[in-house]
Amino acid sequence: MSTETPLPCHVIAGPLGVGKTTAILDYLARHAGEQQVAVLVNDFGPVGLDGAIMAGESDDSGLKVTTVPGGCVCCAAAEGLVTSLQRLLTMELDRLIIEPSGMADPAQVLHLLRQVAAESRLELRPTIALLDPRDFDPDRGQPSPYFRLMANAADILVLNRTDTAEPGTAGAFRAWAEGLETPPLRAVTTEHGRLADELFELEADPVGGKGHDGHGAAVHDPAGRTGGLTWPADAVFDHGRLVQTLTDIAENGVDGIEVPRLKGIFHTDKGWFVMQVGDGRLSLRETPARKDSRVDWVTEGGNVDSERLAALLGAAGTVA
Repeated sequence: MSTETPLPCHVIAGPLGVGKTTAILDYLARHAGEQQVAVLVNDFGPVGLDGAIMAGESDDSGLKVTTVPGGCVCCAAAEGLVTSLQRLLTMELDRLIIEPSGMADPAQVLHLLRQVAAESRLELRPTIALLDPRDFDPDRGQPSPYFRLMANAADILVLNRTDTAEPGTAGAFRAWAEGLETPPLRAVTTEHGRLADELFELEADPVGGKGHDGHGAAVHDPAGRTGGLTWPADAVFDHGRLVQTLTDIAENGVDGIEVPRLKGIFHTDKGWFVMQVGDGRLSLRETPARKDSRVDWVTEGGNVDSERLAALLGAAGTVA
């Protein structure tokens, strides 16, 4: 594809921890070597954590990963998004996927992208929003505020992790979506972030689809705080003690401050792991080696100082 041919651009949005990165990695794995794909990741924290995960776990030789860290692309990092897009538009690509921060307002992101598309070869495709069944009450058919925000902004609503949902949730979700004043182009359910190929081939409404005025309600919690840390690759964490420390943070926070979201890549004495705090629990999985260990976090009700968290994780112990 030349730099003059329209470049399909897909926004995959959703709240923190809903599985956006997993969904993108799944798509890339299924199309490895077939396409030249660029992924633009807007990390919620300052160290570019999700971008590092994306680059390290995809073996697609055609993949290019660009990270816009340290703020949401709908506001604080908007300039970085535009600069990154301008650079990507000069490359020979078949597809561009954008993963906004889970704290971003998708309507505002789309407003910015449409401004770029109006003066370039960027071709916006229907916006995909992943949602968590735990945020939907199947008995009342009532969604969380984030569901309503996505309904106003996204063209395709995807209820992810339906394997963990309460009985009746999937049906209630579809009924709710079909009853919206402006129903989505698609309302689908899935597991493990798997998005059907057909969703990537759909074309957007020529007038811009949902959320075209860019005035959606902000998702940001003004009391929220973000932070990040990095360690050199030769710093090796004690796996057991690190897991115990992060489990305690998941359940109790830090010094009385809640930590609803934390994600890190850690070099441990049992190998490299992605460890993630969300919904009061810790999850982890193995991952390929990286150039460093790093962690990002979001707090509520106050700020956790980077030195304080560094001390806590350091107390988990390193073996080298």
